[in-house]
Amino acid sequence: MKRFVTIMVLAAWLAIGFSTNAIPAPKKHRNPIMQQKLVHAQKVLEGIAVQDFSLVRTNAEALITLSNKAEWQALKTSDYEVHSLAFRRYAQALVSAAKKKNVDAAALAYVQMTMNCVNCHKHVREVRMTRGPDPWLPTIKLGE
Repeated sequence: MKRFVTIMVLAAWLAIGFSTNAIPAPKKHRNPIMQQKLVHAQKVLEGIAVQDFSLVRTNAEALITLSNKAEWQALKTSDYEVHSLAFRRYAQALVSAAKKKNVDAAALAYVQMTMNCVNCHKHVREVRMTRGPDPWLPTIKLGE
């Protein structure tokens, strides 16, 4: 199991590249706080892959701080709050794993946090589709 998790983390790390140079420039239509979340999450993954627990801890703590900002709250629904609380719980599990220098626990917490992000973004898209256009996406005018 330990070997499998390590291989999966390394494969993910290789997929995004070895440095921040491989990270594309932020798109203008994305929420700035979500861009920061993406950068910190990528740094957490890098830390797990190279077993740099200081990098994992620092960026997991930054994710917790971000998730407590008012700008984080994209929706005011109970489901969104559940996702945000779960995100903070998984980020805190990353901090704990980094303190214990436990790469397997850190990798598991990272996967859980990432899956939570996917589910939360899915929820946000579904709610916004029923409410109208997404304010973060560029408007396309027909006939141009």
